Amino acid sequence: MNIKCENITLISECSSNDLHIERSGLQNAAFSENDMRGIVIEQCNLSNNCVRHSDLTGACIESCKLDGMTIDGINVQQMMDFYKNNFKENLTMNKATRKAIIAGNWKMNKTRPEAKALLDELKGMVADIKTVEIVACVPFTNLETALAATEGTNIKIGAENCHFEKSGAFTGEISADMLAEMGVEYVVLGHSERRQYFAETDETVNKRTKAALAAGLKPIVCVGELLWERECNITEEVIARQIKLDFFGIKAADLKKCVIAYEPVWAIGTGKTATADQAEEVCAFIRATLAKLYGADVAEAITIQYGGSMNAANAAELVSKKNVDGGLIGGASLKAADFTTIIKAAENG
Repeated sequence: MNIKCENITLISECSSNDLHIERSGLQNAAFSENDMRGIVIEQCNLSNNCVRHSDLTGACIESCKLDGMTIDGINVQQMMDFYKNNFKENLTMNKATRKAIIAGNWKMNKTRPEAKALLDELKGMVADIKTVEIVACVPFTNLETALAATEGTNIKIGAENCHFEKSGAFTGEISADMLAEMGVEYVVLGHSERRQYFAETDETVNKRTKAALAAGLKPIVCVGELLWERECNITEEVIARQIKLDFFGIKAADLKKCVIAYEPVWAIGTGKTATADQAEEVCAFIRATLAKLYGADVAEAITIQYGGSMNAANAAELVSKKNVDGGLIGGASLKAADFTTIIKAAENG
């Protein structure tokens, strides 16, 4: 069922299976004695809705405004607040379903001696961390040093990019097979700086992701909107397009090996950070988009990070959100103490 109208005043004696209502205003609506099984309502204003004596089996309400909404006389927002305050563990990320991952993106920083010193300092600080995957994504010149420094520890090593061909006349490029042969586990793909400065597109990100998966690497695929796109209120359109293109032709089994990093471009290296609610809103939208493409079970299994000036001061609030499963960390990953604080926030989140 698909209804797109300016104004609906009355729907009576209707039956609809698999009804999906999205981004709509349903303020002051009244539902009584309705079969609402399996209904999905996303990102809608449900303020002052009243639902009485209806079958809500399997219904799903996500990211909606619930002020004043009642179900059989029970205030929904008050009920949610009660559970958040008293049963937080049931509403935060289920680490048995998906793992929190904190990945440092070093960018073009650190010589080999500096890389070894940083990792030697870090590994002593995080040795007791068990529930968070810790990744250091380092420049190509530091990979061998980083792998040797972290051997036998709980720190995984990633690269910052890879090419989509296995070999050939691509001067200066590194293939996914080359990385895998070294023992690299992760690779960052589609970072906003690669898109901005090196003309990478969703098409090439898609090719690189497929190449990384074929080589046995775990891609960290970055998506995010420009400041102008956010100001034009098209964040969701931009993100949905990137998700659909970057993962085009990738099967569910391979998608589960990927990590998605939401990095609002306006917050990369600027000191600006999306609020925790903004980060949660977009990460939840990414998961909802994946659910439409691959199914809810697959979407729930995918780790979605926030990247964009996450630091030691704001990490705890960001990773406390239900759909923020970790972070892709830039500048703060170059300081062992700050990076450790972020990792421990994810462990407690």
